[in-house]
Formats: sequence, structure tokens, C-alpha cells
Amino acid sequence: MQVVPTLIEDTANILLLVSTPKEQQILTKALSATGCKLHVVNSIQEAEHILSQSTIDLLVADYDQQSQSYGSNNQQIFDNFLERFSHLPASAWVSGKARILLLASRRKREEMSYIFHLPFATNIVAKTHDLAPEELIITVGKIIRNDIFGIEKYLCYGSTPVSYEVSSSLQKDPILNALSEYAANIGINKRIISAVASVADELLMNAIYNAPVYPNGVRPYARRSRTIPVELTPEETCFFSFASDGTQFVISVRDRFGSLTPEKIRGYLARCFAMGKDQIEQKQGGAGMGFYFIMENLNKLIVNISPGRGTEFIGIIDISGTYKDYIERYKSFHIFVG
Repeated sequence: MQVVPTLIEDTANILLLVSTPKEQQILTKALSATGCKLHVVNSIQEAEHILSQSTIDLLVADYDQQSQSYGSNNQQIFDNFLERFSHLPASAWVSGKARILLLASRRKREEMSYIFHLPFATNIVAKTHDLAPEELIITVGKIIRNDIFGIEKYLCYGSTPVSYEVSSSLQKDPILNALSEYAANIGINKRIISAVASVADELLMNAIYNAPVYPNGVRPYARRSRTIPVELTPEETCFFSFASDGTQFVISVRDRFGSLTPEKIRGYLARCFAMGKDQIEQKQGGAGMGFYFIMENLNKLIVNISPGRGTEFIGIIDISGTYKDYIERYKSFHIFVG
């Protein structure tokens, strides 16, 4: 009996803009694994030609290579191209606007502030010498399938998360103790455990005190000192999870509101990385440094937003090496809206 393969005619289109042959080869293999139609180009001129003939849903580009390729105005030329691309419509397969995934190496704080000011900078994958395909494949899958929530996507199959429904700020300390004990039992460096617990603390407090919002826009607990306990109603509870697959430690906090926007998140980070006078928001119940602290202590930060339904923060720390390896890792950043 002859087996006839099923051809999927409607699928997402990816444009890969990378000029180095070695990176092209690595990225082509990874992106082809997503089942998308892939177009590979070396320059903006070639990319513009493809865009004149096809609808592209996702552009994957090496931000470092392309920003250095166009003379004295190199950065602005490439950023202008990315800005124009971000306003193009996606195909019927992927609704909304076209998306951009940038590959970027380690940057200074002021350079990070510049990137977070860019309206199209929602998906940034850390560029390392040994570029792992997993993050690319996961990111593309989340974009084209609009399936954004859950830490399982970032763990090896079989890893089992520990999960809690949080209804009171008084649960924080027992949960953090459980997280620290779990991490210690699998042999994670004590300083890395401290970093994980600190990030978990900040994310939990944000979900308990800042996330709940009434239909009229009032946030009932946002101005309350975090030393004053909060008891959440059943409609306000949040969810906390953590797990490890031996190479990564992953934590997740998800609220029920989805009131954050990509613009607000990027604004917080841009302001904090600028290290200027407006770095700290002068407001009761928090100092606006939370996102910066979280980003500085993680190797990957993922924010999943479903407006009016929930916001999920996923933090990933690489535990495959030493503490020095952890602090020297380049950082990835992603915002998904579904």
C-alpha cells in the first residue's frame, strides 16, 4: 500500500535574514523543523524583493550583523526596515501583524535601553557561539499557533512542575521555602538558588498586590504596603509553578487579569536600563525597579499576555554550568500576546 504524504498548503511564512553562511545553515535547519515555509536572504534588498512577492508572517534576523552592514547610518537603516516590516499584515494563517524575532549578543545597559524603546522588539533570542535551536523552535511555535501559556514548553518531556494556587500573601514564605528546598535537593548552586527565590518573590508579590484590577480600573491592593497581608478572592487568585529538567530551572507566575501591555513592559525596562533619574517610579506600594531586577537575575524572561484573561511571567535560569556561567550567559526576552 502506497502512503501519500499530506501536503499542508496553508502555513506560516518565515523570512530569515542572516548574512553568515554558518549561521544560515544552523538557523535554516532549526526553522525548517517548525513546518513553516522558509525564505532565506542575505540583505535588506533581498528581503524587500521577497516581501514584494509574498506575505511574510515572521522575520528572523541577526540584529548584530545587519546593524553593522550599512555604513555610518547602519543602525537607523536597519531599524527603519524593521519598523516598516512590523506594520505589514500577516497571512490568514497567522492573524494580526507580522512579527519579528531578533538574534542579539550581550549589550551594555544603555544599548539594552535603546532596544527596549523599539516598538518591534518583542522577541529577542540571546546569540551565543553554540546557538541552541530549541528556543527558536519554541518561540516560532508560540507565535504561529497562538498557544502561549505554560512552562511545559520550556522543559524536557517528563519534567513535572510543582504548582500552587495562591490566595494569600501569607503563602509566599512557605512557597519560597519549598522552591529553595527543591532546588537544593537537585544540587543547584546556593547563589543561584538565592537568585531564583528572589525573582520568585518579586513575581509573586506583583501578582498578589499589583495584578488584581476592577472593571473600573481600580487596583485594590496596589497602594498597600507589602508588609500588610492580602487575602485574595477566588476571582483574584494567582498560580505559581516551578520545575527543572536538569539544565534549566523554570518558574512561572500567572494572574487572572492580563492588564499589562507590551508597551508598558518595554517602557519599564527601557527606563530602568537607562539608569537615569526617572529609573525609579515614585509611587506607593513599589518602586518600579521590579522588571529590571527580574531581568538582571534571569537568563530568559518570557511574558505571555491574554488581555482581560491573564498574564504569565516565565523566568528561566541556566543551571547546566557554574555560577560564573550563569551570570555570563546572554539574555533572551519574549513578549507574546494571544
